[in-house]
Amino acid sequence: MTKTTDIKKKFLNSLKRGTGEACLIAKENPGIDFSAYVIKGALRNYAYDGQAESSRAQYIFDLYSLSDKKEKIRKAILKGLANELDDTWRLTHLFDLAKLFARQGDQEMRNAIYDRFCNNPIEGSEWVGYSEILELDGLQGLIYIAEKFGKFIEQNPEDLQDDWIIKYFQKENPDLKVAETLESLAKENKYIRIYLENIEHTNAIQEESKPTSENYKDIIDEVLNSKPYLSFKRRHNLTESEITTIAQRLVKEKDQKSQEKLLFVFMYYKFPLDPDFILTLAKGKNDYKTRITEFAISSLKFLKSDKIRQFALYKIAQSTKAYQFVEILTSNYKTGDYKILTDIVQKTKNEDTIENLARSYVDIFEANKTKECKAPLEALYNKMNCGIHRNNIVKILLENKVISDKIKNEIIFDSNIETREMIKNYR
Repeated sequence: MTKTTDIKKKFLNSLKRGTGEACLIAKENPGIDFSAYVIKGALRNYAYDGQAESSRAQYIFDLYSLSDKKEKIRKAILKGLANELDDTWRLTHLFDLAKLFARQGDQEMRNAIYDRFCNNPIEGSEWVGYSEILELDGLQGLIYIAEKFGKFIEQNPEDLQDDWIIKYFQKENPDLKVAETLESLAKENKYIRIYLENIEHTNAIQEESKPTSENYKDIIDEVLNSKPYLSFKRRHNLTESEITTIAQRLVKEKDQKSQEKLLFVFMYYKFPLDPDFILTLAKGKNDYKTRITEFAISSLKFLKSDKIRQFALYKIAQSTKAYQFVEILTSNYKTGDYKILTDIVQKTKNEDTIENLARSYVDIFEANKTKECKAPLEALYNKMNCGIHRNNIVKILLENKVISDKIKNEIIFDSNIETREMIKNYR
């Protein structure tokens, strides 16, 4: 492998992960053409979760700005924006990239944004591109969106649109009378009228289909009869008394399906009774008919005892799915455990497993402040492509004052803008 080939490989690896190393490599090697890889990053959102992670458009635009093949990259983005028909999050990425060009006066990119919006949409993603149009052109952009949706609805009368775009724009522009402006225009503009009538129709349907609120006689009734499990709002808002009541019922419960629902609560709260009860469930045989064993293992992360720690270490050493047990160390970490955690990362190649480990390691080292976090977290940093958890990892490394010069120098070019800002407050 030649030196140039090795440099390009490192560049692409960094680009996929979203780390700032790619930018540093490009700056240090102006004679190497990285444009093919920048195009890859423009046409595909490499983030682990494109929906959850913040935009990587600025990151790619920064790499584009360092290239001497700008027109080649620009044309590829234009083509990609026009032709992406499969992946919603690739398309949102392309729209956001195009917006950065348009902001610098690129009229062709601006036109491409307008031309693509609501034309040949990915099914269920007709909305993609609305935010870029609003950011570029404000109220005039909203009027364009309303007309385009009206034309789309005319051709697709079964389509349903709600008013969330209008509400979003109104919130961002409190001094404007947004709804009134659209209603006034609708008197003369057929397509805006179709759009507003469709919104009214959609709201009526949603109101009719709105589920009635459930009335439960007590917390046990609520847990056992929620479908499938206790609602998101309630699972994060239980009182100590309710938690104790659920635990007491769990200890007595014989029905497995009911056990499963009760146990689910303790993946979010510390089980307040004898921890050996949860440990016994965690050691049970997983018959795949219920998730009792899975939920019990996850619940152990809040509980601390020598027996729980030994169970975790045994499972980590023996299981082919060690990542399922490392989170137990959140409450059971001891000096030296970083060696085990580092070894697991180094042996792991699967992207999903790396992401699961990142979640657990962040929890472990947020609960256990130690300079030992350096090796396992840096090992993760070098393998993961999730900007959200990388942000958490960098924060922990900074807080424990163990961040390497290499990572510190890369942060200001990271794909996650919040991560870039983090280094400014570091001393």
